[in-house]
Amino acid sequence: MKITGIKAHILKRTEPIYKWKEQWAARSLDHVFVRLLTDVPGVEGQCLTYLMSPMEFKYALPGLQSVLIGRDPHEVEAISFELTDRLERPTPVASAIDICLWDLIGKAHGEPIYRLLGAARNRIRAYASTFYYATPEEYCQLALECRDQGFNAYKIHPSGIPDKDIEICRKVREAVGDTMDLMLDPINEYDRQGALKVGRALDELNFYWYETPLPDSDIPGLRMLSEALDLPVTAVESVEQGLRAYPKYVGAVDSIRAIGDWIGGISAMRKAAAFCEANQMKFEPHSYGTVSVMAAHLHVMLSTHYCDFVEIAVPQGCLDIGMKDKLWIDADGWVSAPTKPGLGYEADMDEIERLTVELLEVGELEEGARIEGRKTAWT
Repeated sequence: MKITGIKAHILKRTEPIYKWKEQWAARSLDHVFVRLLTDVPGVEGQCLTYLMSPMEFKYALPGLQSVLIGRDPHEVEAISFELTDRLERPTPVASAIDICLWDLIGKAHGEPIYRLLGAARNRIRAYASTFYYATPEEYCQLALECRDQGFNAYKIHPSGIPDKDIEICRKVREAVGDTMDLMLDPINEYDRQGALKVGRALDELNFYWYETPLPDSDIPGLRMLSEALDLPVTAVESVEQGLRAYPKYVGAVDSIRAIGDWIGGISAMRKAAAFCEANQMKFEPHSYGTVSVMAAHLHVMLSTHYCDFVEIAVPQGCLDIGMKDKLWIDADGWVSAPTKPGLGYEADMDEIERLTVELLEVGELEEGARIEGRKTAWT
């Protein structure tokens, strides 16, 4: 199997309804549907991403053409290494390409990706992950709705204001009692004093974990929180260095977050999972996103014993776009492994075409057009 072309569908922007804390404005989302075409009729690697701007992909396209065209997808490690070296802003672009490559590898072997990574299990618990809401009552209502759907874990994206957030957490715990595990994610918003105040309240309320309470750069502050609190502290979601930054956090946090569609796709996430296992830390990635993004994370999660949950944006389906298949929980609040090959979730190509506002595509290189980058055993 050889890669013969790259297509990227720039999709119509969503309405500006997405908001994750009080200080942020509601935002629209850009979606790019990336396709790697092959010399095998009807077989292509796909990924629908939402963290990458269309301009970023346009800028990267010549470099992608040089690296990818004519290559065997099984060379995924060599290709990902070259992309990371060659592109000036590689991360979201390289991540989407890596996910497409693994989708192709799975399809080539007729297997879901997690089985090729080495299956540790075939299902995992899910937690419901909220947007920001203006009142505690809205969080409570959504928590009860999620529980009725089968969720037994619920993560709050609060205001980012410590006293308000403590009230939200108390109200939600009162509403659900002990029937749900609860998490809090203020998205790096607090200072040390506020983070400690909220953390002590979460200890009293028996929360499951405390996510990104401080800027990820404040490693001493994270260490202070981890030592002062009983509940686990998790962070390292927004660090742009990705894998290379993780050693600094050993002993400072209890688990590592990772955005696979930012740090390098499935290839980077499986290394992150191995790092966490080697250091006896939990690996709890940010799987929030489109069906493709959730699926990419899910496959890695199913290949390790060091991850407790898959993250599902709620209301369920709120980020679904352009897909026939949905990644939803079962009645018990778990997500089962897909059975189809590759990522295992089929795109709705008619819907993708309807939403496409611009199509970017490249094919075979002209003779001598390959750009020389860092050498690997395959170049």
